[in-house]
Amino acid sequence: MSSQLSSLENATKYLTPADRDQFFKIKREMEKSGAAKKTIEERLHAFIWEVIESDDEDEGD
Repeated sequence: MSSQLSSLENATKYLTPADRDQFFKIKREMEKSGAAKKTIEERLHAFIWEVIESDDEDEGD
């Protein structure tokens, strides 16, 4: 069974290279700080939604 974290990592293939780099930077920094897996998943999920919403706003212009 795939974890939410691996599903989020799979979703990065749809991000721009810069957004993908930012995703993995957030993940590394949170892992380094000892954050709980669930906390990391929630933060990365929020980041992906921020990117999606930002892209939607850009297309609306």
